[in-house]
Amino acid sequence: MAGRVGILGFQGCIEPHEHILSSLGASPLRVRTQADLEAVDRLILPGGESTTMLRFIKLHGLTAPLQEFAKTKPVWGICAGSILAAREVCNPTQDSLNLIDVVAHRNFYGSQLDSFTVPLSISLLPLPPSLGRSAVSIVAEYEGSTVFMTQGNVWVCSFHVELGQDSSLHELFLTQ
Repeated sequence: MAGRVGILGFQGCIEPHEHILSSLGASPLRVRTQADLEAVDRLILPGGESTTMLRFIKLHGLTAPLQEFAKTKPVWGICAGSILAAREVCNPTQDSLNLIDVVAHRNFYGSQLDSFTVPLSISLLPLPPSLGRSAVSIVAEYEGSTVFMTQGNVWVCSFHVELGQDSSLHELFLTQ
């Protein structure tokens, strides 16, 4: 199991991940600098506001270090974090880190006022570990839309798993 788990720490839904990871015996670290990034084994790009996070990533010179990190270590983009990780972003377009070969549609389900909770079946677990850019695998769908995908060691999901009571995805992420 991983010891040091980074959570991009500029903005967003950080504390719930810290609580879950700590309860599982991991040591979370808020990543804000390249030195922070070098101190972690894996990284969560949390939900929040992708344009704000992207602004801080650029301001702190983390674009290239994050891209290099994702070539060899597990990265999990959640909601806005999946937008950051995408190859391309639309609605509206914005820069991204190009960590996974997917196109992210911002505000696909509407504004935060349109948020909802549903049970979700994730049937392809455990995920096989692999590094590099293999094919994109669909892990879960909701009403015909893909909501969880992986490509090599990069995961993206459009839902806030950290706000529920189930820590199994965090447990699995710690073993990747």
